[in-house]
Amino acid sequence: MKVAPDKTCMQFSIRRPKLPSSETHPEESMYKRLGVSAWLNHLNELGQVEEEYKLRKAIFFGGIDVSIRGEVWPFLLRYYSHESTSEEREALRLQKRKEYSEIQQKRLSMTPEEHRAFWRNVQFTVDKDVVRTDRNNQFFRGEDNPNVESMRRILLNYAVYNPAVGYSQGMSDLVAPILAEVLDESDTFWCFVGLMQNTIFVSSPRDEDMEKQLLYLRELLRLTHVRFYQHLVSLGEDGLQMLFCHRWLLLCFKREFPEAEALRIWEACWAHYQGADV
Repeated sequence: MKVAPDKTCMQFSIRRPKLPSSETHPEESMYKRLGVSAWLNHLNELGQVEEEYKLRKAIFFGGIDVSIRGEVWPFLLRYYSHESTSEEREALRLQKRKEYSEIQQKRLSMTPEEHRAFWRNVQFTVDKDVVRTDRNNQFFRGEDNPNVESMRRILLNYAVYNPAVGYSQGMSDLVAPILAEVLDESDTFWCFVGLMQNTIFVSSPRDEDMEKQLLYLRELLRLTHVRFYQHLVSLGEDGLQMLFCHRWLLLCFKREFPEAEALRIWEACWAHYQGADV
């Protein structure tokens, strides 16, 4: 482990930057990062995505160029369907912007009693989290940055939209990179909704959510790293709780790797290339 430059978190040290071919997928080196021209080649004259499977495969192995993340991520997060045309997406954006406005208005129209409960259960924590989330990113840097307030509104409105989930610490770390790439507040909100609905690569501090994630991880370790799994078993119940990896799951490895590598991991998972449940 090593301390990140801003000294706010620890990051993994990379012991082997390159793996031998025997340890990599046979198609690992066949795909380059998805760039503008390759992306446009997947769009027909109506703006519909063609050869979706090949696109997901290319993203899984090669990632997405930073310049087009804001355009491609909404597809991966299921805000846009691959069958939609450019005109249909614009119509959807207008509709969803109206829905987002209604959600915000519902939040702003709370009774004094409702607002006190909301402040206590949600807003107090959101207000603390957003001012310390990704502040080294140029997009969120500086005092009175409107993008920080935009992130705050997204999280507060999400808690109104989905009160069963509400807000848990760590959600700001998930929504911040999306906002920094997608830019539009309403679009980011609906991408975040898709992220929370359509992937198990999201957790929360709630016991049942974290336990589900740990169950998957324990099974992976049992199948792929037998000796380490047996070591954890020998430690008793405390070992199998795997407290050391809770943050990995909660923040999708965001603080364990430099941002570029972490977002590359996110894209590979969002591509759903070799399974729907990642």
